[in-house]
Amino acid sequence: MDRVDREILAALEDDGKAGLKAIARKVGVPTSTAHHRIMRMEKNGVIRKYSAIPDYRKVGLPVCAYLLVNVSYSGISSQEEVARHIRKIPNILSVDIVSGEIDIIAKVRAEDIDSLGDTVIRRIRKIPGVAKTVTSVVMKNMD
Repeated sequence: MDRVDREILAALEDDGKAGLKAIARKVGVPTSTAHHRIMRMEKNGVIRKYSAIPDYRKVGLPVCAYLLVNVSYSGISSQEEVARHIRKIPNILSVDIVSGEIDIIAKVRAEDIDSLGDTVIRRIRKIPGVAKTVTSVVMKNMD
């Protein structure tokens, strides 16, 4: 990837619905060049997918939290197995296996604190291999 690819990618990250002409103008290349480069980045897996990012308050999921999960390795095959179970739970936005004192970090959205508590207590803590959870509620999003 060169500078132009990075600028095209940044333009798409900023506005995934931007038209080719707008992207080409912003980056300073012909429309055909922008189109060719986008197609190449899609083919090579640089651009994996396009998605909509909702306003979670407007769709009824204003509460955001990060769940820090420690895994107990007795009785499970892997950290990945626990992460896959967590990922299947509704409103889990992302699951990452990380290094350090925490094994897994999951981002979750909820209607309110009660439904967040239900997700953690009744769903995540019941997954085989989950030893401990710590929930950090987002107080203010800076996006």
